[in-house]
Amino acid sequence: VNLSSVMHHFCQADRHDEDYWTRHAMFHGNESVSSYSPSKLAALLFTIELNRRYRSKGLRSIAVNPGAVNSDIWRGHPRFLIPIFRLLYLNNQQGSHTSVAASVSDDLPEDALYLQPYYQPKPSMVPFPPLEMLGVFVGHLATRPRLPQDGSDGQLSGQVLW
Repeated sequence: VNLSSVMHHFCQADRHDEDYWTRHAMFHGNESVSSYSPSKLAALLFTIELNRRYRSKGLRSIAVNPGAVNSDIWRGHPRFLIPIFRLLYLNNQQGSHTSVAASVSDDLPEDALYLQPYYQPKPSMVPFPPLEMLGVFVGHLATRPRLPQDGSDGQLSGQVLW
């Protein structure tokens, strides 16, 4: 199980060169450019490559988005926002649902690659990011992730990251 995020949608990575991933998906200290979105896309691409290499041997990998969770991750934000987060975001138990489902559920679709916790009107399509951030909690739902438009559905980037 690889922990991704809705933030993978915001990575501008329609390429598959090693230099890009070294500069963008790795944390380099206090830089002005965040590595968060690229690292979440990298988790998805790693999932694709792991499945490509080992699925035939019985190993299955799934990336998950826990959703917007009211956890300790917000500790550095202004205190007045915490009650708002409590109202809008998932609690920790709800936020763990996609990870647990990916780990132990035996009823996931065979082609499931990415789980997220919110209702989606058309799960077969790439979700609209706001619905994947603050939607109606359904536990877990297999949806299509947004992958690089590199002509390989992320496989080329996954191989570079491997």
